[in-house]
Amino acid sequence: MKEAMEQVKAELGSEAVILHTKKYREGGFLGLKSHEIVEVTAALEDQPENKRPRRRREPVGQPVKPIVPPSVLNQYKTNGADKRLDVVSRPQDSVPAPEKPLPRASEPAVAAAPTPAPAVTAPAVPTGKAAPAETTARLATGSGNSEDEQKIKQLEDELAQMKTLLAQVMSKDQPADEVTLQEALRRQDIDESVLEDMAAKMPAGATLRDCLDPEARAALVKYLGGALRFDGQMKIGRNGALVVALIGPTGVGKTTTLAKIAARFVLEKGIKAALITADTYRISAVEQLKTYSDIIGLPLEIVYTPDELRVAIHKHRDKDLVLIDTAGRSQHNERQMQELEDLLAVNNSIKKYLVLSATTKTRDAADILEKFSACKPDDVIFTKTDETMANGLIVNLLAGKETGLAFLTNGQSVPDDIVPATPETLADLLLRE
Repeated sequence: MKEAMEQVKAELGSEAVILHTKKYREGGFLGLKSHEIVEVTAALEDQPENKRPRRRREPVGQPVKPIVPPSVLNQYKTNGADKRLDVVSRPQDSVPAPEKPLPRASEPAVAAAPTPAPAVTAPAVPTGKAAPAETTARLATGSGNSEDEQKIKQLEDELAQMKTLLAQVMSKDQPADEVTLQEALRRQDIDESVLEDMAAKMPAGATLRDCLDPEARAALVKYLGGALRFDGQMKIGRNGALVVALIGPTGVGKTTTLAKIAARFVLEKGIKAALITADTYRISAVEQLKTYSDIIGLPLEIVYTPDELRVAIHKHRDKDLVLIDTAGRSQHNERQMQELEDLLAVNNSIKKYLVLSATTKTRDAADILEKFSACKPDDVIFTKTDETMANGLIVNLLAGKETGLAFLTNGQSVPDDIVPATPETLADLLLRE
């Protein structure tokens, strides 16, 4: 180890920072006459070019030189790099194997003896033994293509981690009265994994802007547009009647949401529509939908079986839009879920919206989405966004999923409190005060 540290100093100077050490054995046969190898990885903080020590050997292939601010490098030290400096003062056997290499600063290098000269050896005394062992510090030359590719890939991954770490370091310097985009989204209960993904994919420093800054909103809109699928526009009147069914657990507001959609398209766009309810478990649900149908002036069909639903859909085939209200089902009740599957199977063209409440716990919402996947929902409608202070559930649940986001509802008023889901409307919801 002493020999390796001397080579680090000779290669990079006294300002070098030790990032990683590794100890292993090499050579011999079945462990006999093998040599103990000590590998030390070091790096330099950014310096003027004329002050940097010259390397004896440049890496093979395209050089990767990430620019890392000194504040980030200092953060690496506080994250454990400085603890590796005292490795030279501890017995070799007490050096723990690293769980994962720390992110490297600019100009990463592995200090060692120059090749093709024989490996430099120095005596090392294991704990409790006087017999010397051989240690060697090596220089990574990049001669093996596979090893170079692996290191470059690792550096690319670490650069994404650096952006996240940079955001953490810089966030400490924000004014006390300013709420950054990152902090605003954290208050919305956005998962840390999603925040890290945002920091890696957004422009540098975007998550540290004031959440009221238009550029911060624009960055969020762009990220949401890539992370989620949005389907807030119903394609009506292209291939006959569009048949839509609302499904989901009890108490999420399916009937009210169905009335909002019906009123929105009938009153604002003047399309021809019909309502069908299969929610015969609750008398109040039928009466509620009957009231809405009378106000809007739409025909209402009540069905009890899949065959009756098939007949009702055929009866209103001349309409532009047919909306079906279904009874709330528990995702844990297999019989109810099977009944719902059988009901929807009467027509393969039914577009299915899974209705969820924004007040649902993240774990429960994920379970509902998984269980209702048997019904193959096309999109999700989130209701009651006005009844919670944190709407991060929407992003946590749907980021990276095939299931899209269709509508957002924010009140009981029909037909006003519903908006088509877009990256802009979702961003505004997440950034509301």
